[in-house]
Amino acid sequence: MQRSTESVPREMNVSSLYIYVLAFFSGMCIMAVELCASRLMAPFFGTSTFVWTNIIGVIMIALSAGYVLGGRLADRKPRLDVLLKLVLAACAFLLLLPFVAPPFVRWLTSMIKTLNSSFSFIFFGSLFAITLLFSPPIVIMGMTSPFLIRIIARSGHVGDSAGRIFGISTIGSVVGTFLPVLVFIPTFGTARTILFFASALFVVSTLGFVWRRRAVLTVAAVVPFLFPIPSVRETPGRIYSTESAYQFIEVFDEGFYRHLVYNDAVGDQTVANKTSPLTGFYYDYYSLLPLYLHLPQKRALIIGLGGGIIANQMHYFHSEMGLDGVEIDAKVIRIARDYFDLTDTVRVFNQDGRIFVSLGEQKYDIVIIDAYTQQIYIPFHLTTMEFFSQVKKGLSAEGVVAMNVSSAREDSPLIESISNTLRLVFGHVYRLRIPESFENLLVASGRSIDFAFPVGAVATELRGIAQYSRQSFRESPYDGRYKPLTDDWAPVEHMVDWQILKQVIR
Repeated sequence: MQRSTESVPREMNVSSLYIYVLAFFSGMCIMAVELCASRLMAPFFGTSTFVWTNIIGVIMIALSAGYVLGGRLADRKPRLDVLLKLVLAACAFLLLLPFVAPPFVRWLTSMIKTLNSSFSFIFFGSLFAITLLFSPPIVIMGMTSPFLIRIIARSGHVGDSAGRIFGISTIGSVVGTFLPVLVFIPTFGTARTILFFASALFVVSTLGFVWRRRAVLTVAAVVPFLFPIPSVRETPGRIYSTESAYQFIEVFDEGFYRHLVYNDAVGDQTVANKTSPLTGFYYDYYSLLPLYLHLPQKRALIIGLGGGIIANQMHYFHSEMGLDGVEIDAKVIRIARDYFDLTDTVRVFNQDGRIFVSLGEQKYDIVIIDAYTQQIYIPFHLTTMEFFSQVKKGLSAEGVVAMNVSSAREDSPLIESISNTLRLVFGHVYRLRIPESFENLLVASGRSIDFAFPVGAVATELRGIAQYSRQSFRESPYDGRYKPLTDDWAPVEHMVDWQILKQVIR
């Protein structure tokens, strides 16, 4: 009986165990690459739903193509050496990716920067970059499962073989999901995470060859680690950059200002004026909040500490006030201290803001919610009735809650829904449009607030914005056209995305 197509070359070292190991590492590498794709794109396009839609969509299409092509090729050439050569090519592509991707995406963004909208830039730019950079290796790795099933199913147990391969590959995917996020990216960065997982699959693939070729190929997998990783983005004036478990972080100077930005730097997380306590941004208005309280002692909570500019301003203008700050990213806390001179008077808690509020260990007179995720989105769980109800429990009878909501229009569904939610919980909501910006300050309380305090009684630096606030704050009525937000229904990202699209259409 002739078995020319079924025979295994002499240089191959084949066993069922090896095939399962290869399936495991292939699945692990696929998920690690997918997670790293979002981190590679973040400095250029952010991590909005647009970018994640492109990543997931492109990866799924590439895997589907790999399944089809792998099945067809396996029927024609069911030999492990054919698959291993393809996998080695995919690994080689990934080992080059951290060095090629940054300059390529910088070139791409320079070519499409003339697009008239942020939506077009983010969506189509990231789609093009992800397709070119990640489709080729993912297509090949998608070929692995049907190829291995074809090879191992010679015993005739096709169903059992397919179940084992997909099961082991899925377990590998689970490992490839947790390890990068919990260990490798925070410790070594995105680029070296890609190199590690690509090298691991590269080495496993070489085990199918004789020892001489195996040794040469294994050494080749180490070579990329010997070269310095290029900077993901060239930001003028940058003085520091790092990656955390949550985002790519940069600090840069521009004239008299120091900026803290995340990911694609679409929006500043913190702006500090090195020559003045005021910044000219919406942060300055939070320093007026203690003036609306008639209390000898006041304590404030800042959810979303960032670089600490709000805490520093509060301490500067109201040195007697007790300050607590909550920041989910430990690296941002360190940056606030090292680069933004965060005042020592603030007690800092490295925790999610909602979890901190739910613990209810302290009563506050002022709660400031200034947390943003993915540059432009307020975390949805910090906008709901359930969250605001928890805040209210930890608020004094005279207390106020304030938050900034960014929107090009004052009547956007996002602002109206958050305003309605606050009004249902607290009873009184006031709104202020920050001049020459898209920022809107919402202030809520269980009592009516009199904004007509004597302007002359405030610090000289605050008198201009105090006068504007006195004239411009208005109570926000409940608008039945907009649903309040709950833990079950709070499409904050959807509202922001559609807001961007409407601006594009205009």
